[in-house]
Amino acid sequence: MNDLNFQSIEQEEISSSRGFEERTSFFQIDFLKAVMIFLVIFDHFVYWDVKGEIGAALWERISIPVFLVILGFNMGLSFKRQGATTLKQLYSWSYFKKKILRYVVPFLILYAASTFIGLFMYGFDFIAMYDTQYYPDHGIINLFTLIMPFWGPGNWFIPVLMGSILVVPLLYWCFTKKPVIALISTFVIEIVLQITVFFVFGDITSYEESHYLSVFMTSILFYLSAVGLGIWFSFGHKLTEKRNIFIYVLFLISLVYLIAYQFYDFRFRLDGTPLLRGDYHFLAFPYSALLVLLALKLLPNASNRKISRTVSLIGKSTYHILLTQILGFGMLKAWWGTHYGIFIPFDPFELIDLAVLWLVFIWLGIIWYKIDHQKDLTRRILYYLNFFILFPCILFLTFWIQGFWTPIPLLVIIIYGIAATILHFIIKKPIDTKIVGVWTGFLIVSFISMILQVTVFLPSEFWILLIPMGAYFVFALCFTLSNKTEGN
Repeated sequence: MNDLNFQSIEQEEISSSRGFEERTSFFQIDFLKAVMIFLVIFDHFVYWDVKGEIGAALWERISIPVFLVILGFNMGLSFKRQGATTLKQLYSWSYFKKKILRYVVPFLILYAASTFIGLFMYGFDFIAMYDTQYYPDHGIINLFTLIMPFWGPGNWFIPVLMGSILVVPLLYWCFTKKPVIALISTFVIEIVLQITVFFVFGDITSYEESHYLSVFMTSILFYLSAVGLGIWFSFGHKLTEKRNIFIYVLFLISLVYLIAYQFYDFRFRLDGTPLLRGDYHFLAFPYSALLVLLALKLLPNASNRKISRTVSLIGKSTYHILLTQILGFGMLKAWWGTHYGIFIPFDPFELIDLAVLWLVFIWLGIIWYKIDHQKDLTRRILYYLNFFILFPCILFLTFWIQGFWTPIPLLVIIIYGIAATILHFIIKKPIDTKIVGVWTGFLIVSFISMILQVTVFLPSEFWILLIPMGAYFVFALCFTLSNKTEGN
């Protein structure tokens, strides 16, 4: 992966023109997204009893609301830059092509890779994986709402995001016609859906009902007011504008509700049945929306400092980081029976595990993001193979085998990954595609050998697997040296 052009990606899509409306990348939004993805990983690793003690609703559980507001804000600015005003222009092929490449293709790759990795972890028993990984919440209907067979926390946000591809252009069009009515309508639609869920489901008494409820709660319409606020701000985001005065009122209502919700266990209920489902809804979103406006006002538009470029790169990579942590936490769920690692009583050493997960998921998510910017399709496929073999192996080595025996092929794969990292960050010399392909073959042989050693061969027979690995290693080395000689 050593010829990925990191710097060109960091500098992509930046223009020096008047205001946010003319920009395609700006530091405030990248900074917010970077902070929020750290909080997402935190949220999926820290158990609810701990989050209840630290007032999470007011600072940690804001990540998804902030992402939703930013979604609407970015989409609104994008359509404005394009000058799209009709539904035909908004729903153009170029729009769908961009979204398919940006969101759909990476998710399909994750779907395939995670299913294989999950099968490996469950002894290649699909039923065991399906019945255990998300038990008892995994219903057949979930497979049609993009909940993967090898589930990981955060998977629910994927159908929300995919639904936004279809809904947001129409919503933006409504804002260009009647902005006030459009914004009010987003709240009304959300409230109507909550009321519908209350009367249709009431108390959830079976897993089948919870599966049908998840169809509603993985719909973008269930969170439409947050997206609507983002689109509204894309037409003018200054806190001092008269058109934005209403957000102060909504913010105070939202703040009071979140304080009551977090510290006084307040819930809207009727005969014991919740009137509002989930933590993310129209009463919580204005709080996060004002935080977005404050960030837009107080943070710089752009920054050329090295640390700022790193923050921006994390911000641009948040979707791929989300996908990476879905797979990673899914693996932890399969090992531990839970993806949570910090509980009460609190052990300070558990923070080390959280720091490791931040490092692994964010670093690998950035690499995946950059792989998707590789223009050569052959090299991209080879990088995908490298990525989805190295990623689970790194997690295996970090969390699974502590105190257990270590398969030799696993160590070989890790050494391979270290060598590839050194080649990229130190030598920085592009490798010929044929050589990348040959060494990717060696990685695949090593990975298959690890699977066979763990699932088929007896511990005393593992040496048999070293023969094909050694033979292929010699072949790859000779091939590399001969090609280097010819190149010189």
